[in-house]
Amino acid sequence: MQARYQYGNLTVRKRKKRPAVWQFRWMEDGKPKSMLIGTVDKLPTESDAQKAVEYLRIKINSQNPQQQFHHATVGGLIDRFMNEYAPKWCRLNTQTNYRSLFKNHIRPHWGMELVRNVKTMAVEDWLEAYPYSRQVKSHVRNLMHTLFQAAIRWEMADRNPVDLVRQSGKRLKVPRTLNPPEFRALLEQLAEPYRAMVTTATCLGLRVSELLGLKWGDIDFESLTVKIQRSVVEGHVYPTKTEASEGVLPLAPELARSLQAHRVTSVYKSDSDFVFAGELGKPRWKDCILADYIKPAAARAKVGPLGWHTFRHTYSTLLHSLGTTPAVQKELLRHANIQTTLNVYTQAVSAEKRAAAGMLVNLLYESVLAGKQVNPAKC
Repeated sequence: MQARYQYGNLTVRKRKKRPAVWQFRWMEDGKPKSMLIGTVDKLPTESDAQKAVEYLRIKINSQNPQQQFHHATVGGLIDRFMNEYAPKWCRLNTQTNYRSLFKNHIRPHWGMELVRNVKTMAVEDWLEAYPYSRQVKSHVRNLMHTLFQAAIRWEMADRNPVDLVRQSGKRLKVPRTLNPPEFRALLEQLAEPYRAMVTTATCLGLRVSELLGLKWGDIDFESLTVKIQRSVVEGHVYPTKTEASEGVLPLAPELARSLQAHRVTSVYKSDSDFVFAGELGKPRWKDCILADYIKPAAARAKVGPLGWHTFRHTYSTLLHSLGTTPAVQKELLRHANIQTTLNVYTQAVSAEKRAAAGMLVNLLYESVLAGKQVNPAKC
């Protein structure tokens, strides 16, 4: 274990044919080490170079008992978070979202602040005056909380200043939903397999990542159940969003027949294949499908703007309109946080879930099943 805290040595190294670079030197296990940090063109001042090297200095001293006396900035904490925490615990798309939030919102205001100097009311006042939507500010608040939780684990902080920061994430607008006539009008404008995709997403209340991750082996046509156990985001296969998201859903007979008809026309139909596989058997890309097929169909059907989550919101809204108890809604929607579904703590029984799901599918399927199947299209 190191006896002294290492600041390292930061100097400019000149090169004959290329721009000069900043070089950082330190000792590791009694041996000299060095690393090129960046060119003087990109880091014109020593202050810029010091910011760039802060994460490395934190890493070098991570096991040094003296590190607690050398306080890091929020910018250095962010660098450590994205280099150590995010790759281990976050999906690739989540890492991308985090980088954007750090770059555009958190680092510009808090990057140079010492971790120990970040105070609860300062964060709350900043967010209150921040000229962005509630949703963006809620994301920023939650990411800052996660960031400081990591700081506590790394013993860079002894408390989380964001714990008591109040920031509402409540939507100002009611989420877009479709009523049964709008749903049927949309289906009439969709070719297969997109018609089957929208039908399945709406009748099961699936997130688009769960829809794309569905495999034929997940569907039990005899017991009329569907097991949700994975998700697909930007071509990558992951577990479900939360542990609560994984579960078994009742499959209405009408939807089962529709899926069986889709399987007959599908090129990929073995149990290990994706139900809505793309041209090469791999998962499809949600943005491509939405932009090229679903949104144009919605425009032709004159049902207004929509997105993938419209179908899950439609499912939730129709469950409520049918008088489904909050407990059953919570189980069918597979919410991780009970507060998401009206703060109900009781568990729903399978018979109630099946009855609720069956009523919803009957409502949506009225006059739909009579429609003709359309040849599959590719995305």
